[in-house]
Amino acid sequence: MCGFAGIASPRPIGANDEAIVARMGEALRHRGPDDEGVFVEEGVALAHRRLSIIDLSADGAQPFLSECGRYALVYNGEIYNYLELREELRSRGARFKTATDTEVLLEAYREWGADALDRFNGMFAFAVYDRRERSLFLARDRFGIKPLYYAFRGEDLVFASEIKAIREVGGVDLAPDESAIFDFLCFNRTDVFDETFHRGVRRLPKGSRATFDERGFRVERWYDPAKYFIRTSDASEEEIAAGTRALVESATTLRLRSDVPVGSCLSGGLDSAIIAGIIAERGAPERYKTFTAEYPGDPIDETRYVNDLRAKYLFENYRTRPTADTAWRERRAFARAIDEPCASPTFYAQYEVMRLVAERGVTVALDGQGGDESFAGYQYFHGFSIADFVRRGKLFAASGRLWRVWRRRQAKEAYWTLLFSLAPSAWKRRALRRTRRGLDRDFFEARVGESRVFNEFFAARNLNESLLAHFNYKLEHLLRMEDRSSMAFSVEARVPYLDHRLVEFLAAAPDALKLDAGETKLLQKRALGDYATESILRRVDKIGFGVPAAKWMSDERWRRLADESARFCRERLPGVFADVPLSDDPNERWKTIQLATWLEEAVPT
Repeated sequence: MCGFAGIASPRPIGANDEAIVARMGEALRHRGPDDEGVFVEEGVALAHRRLSIIDLSADGAQPFLSECGRYALVYNGEIYNYLELREELRSRGARFKTATDTEVLLEAYREWGADALDRFNGMFAFAVYDRRERSLFLARDRFGIKPLYYAFRGEDLVFASEIKAIREVGGVDLAPDESAIFDFLCFNRTDVFDETFHRGVRRLPKGSRATFDERGFRVERWYDPAKYFIRTSDASEEEIAAGTRALVESATTLRLRSDVPVGSCLSGGLDSAIIAGIIAERGAPERYKTFTAEYPGDPIDETRYVNDLRAKYLFENYRTRPTADTAWRERRAFARAIDEPCASPTFYAQYEVMRLVAERGVTVALDGQGGDESFAGYQYFHGFSIADFVRRGKLFAASGRLWRVWRRRQAKEAYWTLLFSLAPSAWKRRALRRTRRGLDRDFFEARVGESRVFNEFFAARNLNESLLAHFNYKLEHLLRMEDRSSMAFSVEARVPYLDHRLVEFLAAAPDALKLDAGETKLLQKRALGDYATESILRRVDKIGFGVPAAKWMSDERWRRLADESARFCRERLPGVFADVPLSDDPNERWKTIQLATWLEEAVPT
């Protein structure tokens, strides 16, 4: 796990650009405190910061040159199946001088070119410079686990693992992007496609690759999950459950490959409990460490479920207590770490968990991110599922499912999603407008029609389309926060539920195996529930990883800051906000503070 940055240009790189790239690398020090390197030649300058995970020797230093000397690589991530790929490449005549996955990645690219991407099981973003052709190749993993941003400074391409490094380069348009701000304020969404909060900075889309050479800059998608969601498996329920179990076990054990200490985050929910259970039963390292956020005495606290799991397995559990006070003290450091605004104070708690991971000497942390998307875990998925029955005229079946959802008394979002899914577009716009009174009317009307969230995410007609929309337009904002929160403390976060083999397998599973009778994650419970505890399996109070947001934001300091932030945002973003008092909704107040902090620190006046 690392960070990299660079400038590619049709002209020779000069001393000034070399100094700029060095500053870009320094801005990413937190991503790689173990080593640093710079490569400069003709039309490219590359900088790298290394966090040593596989092969801790100096052999893994980057930028990394291929044995033939033609290619220079900077890379962030892990190729979990690197051992298997290395053996395949050896059988084809490749020779290796290191034990790193870095060398395997570059040799795979030398052997197969862009087609090597299909062979990687991992999370990655990388850049390869072809010294002979004077061309740059950029690529990003299937689901956007690892970040890669780019911008243009005249004819020069600037790229980096985080936007803060790009801000070290003059001549890049850092003005606010109002479309990104709209999705953030209206839908609580960021990182939807390729946009960022800066108008002139873009994100290489997940599952995409790009080439920069004498013909210009070209982006194309190399991985599209849609093709896996348009088919239905003809396997039996028993075969699907067995396949699911085998894939989750394989994904988890693959992600234990490391030459540094490994632990896992443990929330008290099903996703992280299963990961901890698999590790415990399949040969956990001695005194295996897990990490939890706790809120003693608050209804949102989940540590009783963590305690139940500890009674079943032998592992250590360390806990942190995020509070309104700690969030207040850390608010600016947190904002700088995440680069762009986030929609909920929940992400601050994740940040504190990662701080605890680092403090306890663990460098790699497995996490349950992606479980809700793969196994249909969000309660509002019921709404998409029921709407499908209504559209097909199966009203009796729809009403029965709606009744069972109501009886569990945990899925209020499902009713709103049901109505929103069935309503015509004009009704959706009016309903949104009424609930988003804090936005200027003209701003709302100008932006809602171009929003991918409005036009595609909420246009899903059934459960499977909704799951696909999550992978395309929702998951990445969670992954950005996972990456920034962990890398702020030089910790590598790994997400077994986003192993592409598992995602593709589950995409074809019938809807009825995923959720029914007001219950979510049916297949996960059936296939893997024995790794958890009865108390976790019986839960009907699924709340997701969260914080006592209402209590925090009712603190007088936070309320005052939110009101001041609202005034600041109106001044800096004229025409975006309506002239109305700020809502008492805790997330609205948090978002306003986040936006104001970003404007103050990241946007030139």
